[in-house]
Amino acid sequence: MSVVDAGANAHRGAASGPKGKRKRLRHEALLAYAFILPSFIILLAFRLYPVAQAAYISLHKWGIKKDFFVGLKNYVTLFTDPRFYKSFNVTVFYVIVTVPVTMALSLLVAYLLFQKIKFRPLFRTLYFTPYITSLVPAAIVWGWIFNYESGILNHVLRWLSDGLATLLLTAGVRPWVYVWMAIGAAWLAYVVVTYKRRGGFANGVLILLSGGLLTLGLFLNLRPEVIEPVANQLTTFFPVKWLQEPRGIILYLGKRLGFDPPQWLWGPSMALVAVSIVSIWHFLGYDVVVYLAGLGNIPPSLYEVARIDGASEGQAFWFITLPLLTPTTFFLLIISTVGAFRAFTLFYVMTGGGPLKTTTSVAYFIFDRFWNAARVGYASAAAFVLFGIILIMTMIQQKAMGKRVTYQ
Repeated sequence: MSVVDAGANAHRGAASGPKGKRKRLRHEALLAYAFILPSFIILLAFRLYPVAQAAYISLHKWGIKKDFFVGLKNYVTLFTDPRFYKSFNVTVFYVIVTVPVTMALSLLVAYLLFQKIKFRPLFRTLYFTPYITSLVPAAIVWGWIFNYESGILNHVLRWLSDGLATLLLTAGVRPWVYVWMAIGAAWLAYVVVTYKRRGGFANGVLILLSGGLLTLGLFLNLRPEVIEPVANQLTTFFPVKWLQEPRGIILYLGKRLGFDPPQWLWGPSMALVAVSIVSIWHFLGYDVVVYLAGLGNIPPSLYEVARIDGASEGQAFWFITLPLLTPTTFFLLIISTVGAFRAFTLFYVMTGGGPLKTTTSVAYFIFDRFWNAARVGYASAAAFVLFGIILIMTMIQQKAMGKRVTYQ
């Protein structure tokens, strides 16, 4: 090696030393900041600045324009406002009704669609279609469906209830009730004899149906005097004022059936139940797709080993599928809870917050105070309280379920 080559190598070695490494790291850091700068500017302009501005507004008496600084008075007034507490109760009912039901149904549907069945792509598309449908026109259509006078739901339910009443008046009396009981007993015996041909879940459902049919026939045979009142209730129960009924669903059913439940058991209004049904219909497809992705990440070899060891389908579901789906369930629980607390569109389009404010969620309360009452500062304070509630709920969920999540 020549003297020139040795000098060049020494120079390159010095450049690649600690000083050269720090220079290279600085260059990479500046390049990275240059790449994220446009996104940061957009985030600052359209996310962080509006949040800071809303916090500033919440500390002022602010109508159409700023009046004067009031400090925390808006927050103090908010926590003494019964309308806010009522809207919070509505939101809690909505979360309790929609989130667990949607997740449970979506898990069941996803598990069925994950099996090798005919027309599986078609069924997956059909279940996902409601989610990609715009929520506003969907809510308008559902408003027509729930209409008291011309809604198709009341017509269908009334037709079914009339049919059940006719069937009950015919098959519920002797000698037809004996035929009913014989069919139920034969079905139950068949399910028990062929028990090993099916999974535990399918056997449980069939036993529940056949046993229920037999029990109902036996009850009608022993108490035939209840047939006529039940048939009368079936023929007069529908139509129901779904979106115009402010009473709680348990209270409504109690009044129709002749008993008065205690106030704590009245439940959400019929209007809120109707909105919850539409919410479940809309968001079910999204949860199904996410659960399908989670099911696809479970190694098939685990099921093969379980079947070799003699595990049934039910045991494989409870001890393999559910534990390995906990990351997916945890994700959906967080996303669904946050989305339910922020729900607004369905309440605005379908009920307008009524009847009697029984579908006024916290988000709708904020909208009403902001636009209709022109209390911008007060609405901003309510928005920050809602943000705090969502943050606390998310932290509680992470604390309660974070350690129970099973990763592969």
